[in-house]
Amino acid sequence: MKKSLLFFVISIICVVALLYFRPDFSWFAEAFADDSSNIADMNQPMPHVALAAVDGGWVDMESYKGKVVLISFWTTWCPGCRDEMPELIQLQQKLGSKGFTVVAVSVDDQGEESVESFVQTEHFPVDGSSATLNFPVLLGSDEIARKLGYEGGLPTSVLVSRDAKEVKIIRGPFNAQEVSKAIKHLL
Repeated sequence: MKKSLLFFVISIICVVALLYFRPDFSWFAEAFADDSSNIADMNQPMPHVALAAVDGGWVDMESYKGKVVLISFWTTWCPGCRDEMPELIQLQQKLGSKGFTVVAVSVDDQGEESVESFVQTEHFPVDGSSATLNFPVLLGSDEIARKLGYEGGLPTSVLVSRDAKEVKIIRGPFNAQEVSKAIKHLL
């Protein structure tokens, strides 16, 4: 009887602790996830939006028509977003001259200053050296991000074809080889 009561009390404590602390078990799902399963097809025109650029001014997304664009939604505090930066820098280096560009859209609620500071000070390991961001960084809002295909969850990217159609959405960390293959197909 005492063993049953002890087991019951410990069980209740564990359930309450799980409900209260809500641990992140995303690492468990990612460990068994198929890397390509986070890429889904889309078929919608890219909406007309203009966003503030970190380096000043405004950028009309229509100015990228004629290029293949990977819109990367990110925040300064997102570990997965930071982990993707070297791969985004490499994609820009390798494919930028072929009509491709990465456009990073910050959905950071920490403010413009934190995004600007991040862009100016952060360095990432790329091919054995230290690199800074080599693509435009724009300041978005939840509303504008949703218009561009962002549904929540970070990191998320949207691949846009030369004719300004959103063709793929990548939810979560991406497999650089798979994304690169999709980009090259559109080039």
